[in-house]
Amino acid sequence: MMEKRVGSILLTMMIMSMLDGTSNANQINDITCGEAQLLILPCVPYLQGSGSAKPSGSCCSSAKTVFKRATSTQNRRALCQCFKDAAPIIGVNPSRSKLLPKLCNIRLSFPLNPSINCNS
Repeated sequence: MMEKRVGSILLTMMIMSMLDGTSNANQINDITCGEAQLLILPCVPYLQGSGSAKPSGSCCSSAKTVFKRATSTQNRRALCQCFKDAAPIIGVNPSRSKLLPKLCNIRLSFPLNPSINCNS
């Protein structure tokens, strides 16, 4: 049953990313919404609270890749909005999302919070 739920979430995220106008990155190295959503899939069980209390190695590796590839302010804001829009669909536990950077040794100047203002 969990596989069906993750599969439907993945399909919904892929459709959203195809319809999302922000998925066209302006800079060649910037990551698109769709690419970021696919990369972050190993983190879904952790973010939902259905997995381990710590994110997996593949989750942390993927999260680091997303943060490294979001090189411009415009791209970081677009990804912020992308994940903010996906959070309620996925069922993200805000407490877990806030802990993800610390547990994966990612230094951010802002909290990973589904209620964040992406324009600030």
